[in-house]
Parts: sequence; C-alpha cells; structure tokens
Amino acid sequence: MLHPVDRHARLAELHRIWRDQGSALPQDALRSLFGHAAVWGAWPLVHAAGTRLAASNGLDTDDTLHLVDACRALGKGGEALALARVLAREQPRHAELVAELRAWLAWRRHFPPSARGGALTLEPLAHHHARDFAWQYGDPSIAELCCLPVFADALDWHRWLAGLWREGRRLLYAVLHDGWGFIGCVSLTLHRGLGFFYYWLGKDFQGQGFGPRAGGLLLDLGQRAYGLRGCYAKAFDYNLRSRRGLEKMGFTELGMRGAGEDCDQVFYRRGPPQGRRHTADELHRLLDSMDASVRPARAASRRTGVLAL
Repeated sequence: MLHPVDRHARLAELHRIWRDQGSALPQDALRSLFGHAAVWGAWPLVHAAGTRLAASNGLDTDDTLHLVDACRALGKGGEALALARVLAREQPRHAELVAELRAWLAWRRHFPPSARGGALTLEPLAHHHARDFAWQYGDPSIAELCCLPVFADALDWHRWLAGLWREGRRLLYAVLHDGWGFIGCVSLTLHRGLGFFYYWLGKDFQGQGFGPRAGGLLLDLGQRAYGLRGCYAKAFDYNLRSRRGLEKMGFTELGMRGAGEDCDQVFYRRGPPQGRRHTADELHRLLDSMDASVRPARAASRRTGVLAL
C-alpha cells in the first residue's frame, strides 16, 4: 500500500491530468487513469472517468465493480444498486452484491438525507469507508489530539464502528469532498437535546476551512432533525487550529479546564446564553451520560475560596 504522503501526491497528479486533459483523453488513456484512480481509492475520479467510459460501453465487469465501489463510497446508493443489478442479471454470482447494497440502503434510511454545503457532503460512516478512513487517519497526531482509539487492524476498526452504531447515541459522519472524496469525520453525541461534538480531518485537508464547514453542516442537521439545543466540545489548549475551528462554528470557550491530568483540555459551548452554574451542571450531566473520563476541574470561588463548579 502507498504511504499516505505518496498517495496524495499521486492523486494530485491524476487530478491535474483530469483537469487539464480529461475531456480530450483517448479511450486507452482514460482507462489508464480510471484504473490508477480505482487502485488508490480516488472515488470522485473513478466516478467521473467511469461514467464517461460507461457511456461508450467501455467498462468490463471489473471496471463496473470499481464504479459500484465509487458510487457507494460517495453516497450514491441508487446509482450503485442500479449498476449492481445489471451485473447480477448478466452474472448471477453478483446477486450477493445487490443484497449487500440493499442492506446498506435500508440502514441508511434510518438517517436524514445527506447534509450538503459547497463542495462537502456528510454521509453516515459505514463499513465500506474502512480503507478511506485508514488513509486519512494515518497521521498518529489525529488520534492523540482527538482522544480517539488506535486501531490494531481493520477488524478492530470494524468492531469499533459496529459498537458505536449499536449504542445509538452518536452521529458519526464521513466528510466527503466533491473532488477528493473522504477527507475526515465529524461526530455528535446526543443526550436529551444536548450534544458533544468533535471533528478531525486528514493532514492534507487541514487549515483550509473544511472542518468548520463540515461541523456546521452536522450541527445544523442536529438542530433540524434531532432537536439539538446546545452543544459542547473540548480541545487541547495547544491545539490552536482546532480551537479556532470551534470558534468559527460558533463555540465559545467556557473558561473551564479538565481536572487533574486533563488540565490541558479546555471546554467550549455553542447555544443560547445561560448562567455559569447551569452550564457546569449541564456539562457534568452530559459527560456522565457519555461515561467520559474527562471532567471539568473545580475552581475556587472568588468570594469564599471554597471549591465550586
């Protein structure tokens, strides 16, 4: 497998070729670009080149399977199912793929329609995103800064995702870019109208405004579809990029830090104004519901010196 740095460089070259020569590429060159894009999981390019090849009957069975993979990875479920049905009619051994896609689409109907804004689309994180997730999650600082798991292998990741959806309390969405495909994740844990939010992006897509835009899409979805009325988040005090991103999404620093060894984490809130005591109690209840290990530190009262929340 390519190192993520090498992969991004090669994909950038494929994007350049498609941008500058795509409309004039002869069939053989188009097939070559399609094949390289499929190997490296460049699903928007696979979809664009594959759609053009399909229009001239230039796809064989393996090519069509790649196009199905691209459609599924990009949340184009209806298109993926239509392609798979054609394959299954011609080759019955592909009936299992049709059943697999139907099961995914049935699961997908439990969620609101895709949230979309600009070049970004949010899709519920699913098992078929495993390889794309691994590409973008490869930088160890992502797990460290977001307090997320380090996965032993692909099976470990699939178990984690299955357990997360089984709990039914968290909305975990893949962030899909029109040109680059999967670039990161946004997450919202829900509890009685409150939420706890985090996000991460692959190293090559940080600092470009994608995080706040994707986060805004998820928070708007939470308000519209799940009754979200207030939301909390946290970040390490030295993670200035993440803190600026939270502020762009409308979060305000609370002046509360984590207790004990978590004192380098700062809490944020997004929602209507309310008293500090109410906020502290609300945050504690939310963290209790999440069984979170981090808690806000108790601060000394300015008047009495007594420890207070």
